[in-house]
Amino acid sequence: MSPSSITVNDQLVREIAFLARLDLSEAEIALFVDQFGDILDYFSILDEVDTNDVPPAYQAARTPSVLRPDEPETGFSVDDLLSNAPASEADSVVIPRVHFEQ
Repeated sequence: MSPSSITVNDQLVREIAFLARLDLSEAEIALFVDQFGDILDYFSILDEVDTNDVPPAYQAARTPSVLRPDEPETGFSVDDLLSNAPASEADSVVIPRVHFEQ
C-alpha cells in the first residue's frame, strides 16, 4: 500500500489518537488531518524511485550474526517466575489489558 493510497480523515486521526491514548480537541484533529496528509504526500516521492534492480535488504548492516547457538537449558520453576510478577492467577502472570474494542 503506497502512502498516497491512504485517505487521511477525522476518523483515521481519531483511531490513531485512541490507540495512542491521546485526548485531542476538534482543532487538533483538524490540524493532524492536514499534517498527516502532508507527511504521506511527502513520502509518496518514494513511489517514483526505481527499485527493480535493488535486492531486498534483509539486514541493514553487513555484520555477521552475534547470536549464540540455540541450546536447551534448564529453566526456572513456575513459582520462581511468578514470585517476581506483580499479579498472578492460575500459574499465569496477570497484566493490564492492552487491546480495547472500538
